[in-house]
Amino acid sequence: MAGIGFALRDLMRQDSLWAILESQLHGVVAVAGPWFFTIVTMALPGLMFEEAAHEAATTGFVTLLLYVFSTSLVLTGPLTITLTRHVSDELFALRRNAIATSFVGALIVGFLLVAPVAVTGVVVVDLPLEVRLHAAVALGLVTVNWIAAPMLSTLQEFRLLTLSYALGTGLFWWLLRDRTGASEAELLLAFNAGMAVTNAVICGLVLQEFSGGEGPLFGVLAAVPRYWQLALGGLLYGLGIWVDKWLMWTAPEHSVSVGGLASHPTYDTVVFLAYVSTVPALALFIIKAETQLHERCARFYGAIQGHAPLKRLEKTRAAVVASFFTTGRDVALLQGCLTLAVLAVPTLILDGLGMPHASVFMFRFCVIGAAFHLGALLITVVLYYFDSRRTVLIINGVFLVSNFVFTALSLKLGMRWYGLGYFLAGVVTFGTAYALLSRTFDKLLFLAFVRQNPAVVETTPRPALAAMHFDAKTATGPGGAAPYEG
Repeated sequence: MAGIGFALRDLMRQDSLWAILESQLHGVVAVAGPWFFTIVTMALPGLMFEEAAHEAATTGFVTLLLYVFSTSLVLTGPLTITLTRHVSDELFALRRNAIATSFVGALIVGFLLVAPVAVTGVVVVDLPLEVRLHAAVALGLVTVNWIAAPMLSTLQEFRLLTLSYALGTGLFWWLLRDRTGASEAELLLAFNAGMAVTNAVICGLVLQEFSGGEGPLFGVLAAVPRYWQLALGGLLYGLGIWVDKWLMWTAPEHSVSVGGLASHPTYDTVVFLAYVSTVPALALFIIKAETQLHERCARFYGAIQGHAPLKRLEKTRAAVVASFFTTGRDVALLQGCLTLAVLAVPTLILDGLGMPHASVFMFRFCVIGAAFHLGALLITVVLYYFDSRRTVLIINGVFLVSNFVFTALSLKLGMRWYGLGYFLAGVVTFGTAYALLSRTFDKLLFLAFVRQNPAVVETTPRPALAAMHFDAKTATGPGGAAPYEG
């Protein structure tokens, strides 16, 4: 699933500063497109309209998007991670023609998952009917974007991918450009129009990349029982991402918008800013670290399939470990510099956003916590390469429990300690993830020969495949570079 990483790495290797900047831009969109689209559309109304006159509509719009965003992420988490594994299996088994059908089936399942929430919101929430209907449509559109997000890593057309989000954001701005203000319904309508354009381009790219209508429509559902640990881990991770925010929405300083929807604007803004500070390092990981790890893993499993002697297997295993620590060092260095830079000027950032200086401690806690959270997230990506589903499930469970417990504790300590819960959860989760990864590296050969051996762990043997390969890349890069040969 790291195809876009190889294409962006080829672009970055071109001898120009623009190629490096462009690769980073596309990498950011590939790994955080839904987050950035939502953050930008939340921020634009406050910049375009006079705050005093339209504060209620803007606040209500942002609050509704927070509910839409959190609900869709949590409900689709199990589906998206299972779809990712299902698509990977189909690519490995040379069944590309079945992927488009599974993708469409996943979209249908996603709509069915969020439909009860949408109906409940339309019936229960005390808002004008027009606003409720637009919010329900937004929930469906964001759900499509989340389900399509894992497919982005398989695409080679990264420029069109970036263009899709630029078109969506541009349309949102264009629809509101001549207005001195807008109601909640108008803001939601503009958001839906922009998200619909983005989704149309992305879904078109996916269906074009995997043309063909073979395979079962709901193949992803058939994969859930087999990969239940992945699905449960996706649910726990989505809950862990939002549990601190849900708890903060009950803090004494929380606000209630029209319709009785609670939020904590200061904490929500601070956490989103903290997430933004990790995106460049995440993009670097996709472009550099994951591609190198993919190549080392290809050689490791290729040596196993080629019945290599133990000495060579140990050598390829050591190369996998060395690749992780070498590229991990680069990612950690970049993130460390970004974190220190943000921590050095917290008041300037808060002043630019019109936020009170009382939130400086909250901001610092969240920025440092996000850096550790990023480290834990990247470790889980590495663990997925070794099919360590149970290990990732443990890490996601630790993140959920620690974020809940420590955030609840920070609420009791008072405003000065808000954000401490997320920070401690990030540290604990990263420490747990690193310890489990080290143990996985030590047991890599055992995992490959026993834990990942269908003849050992599965009661029903799989049918033999006509061809077995582990191809890191199947298409040339933008510079015409030849595909990597395992």
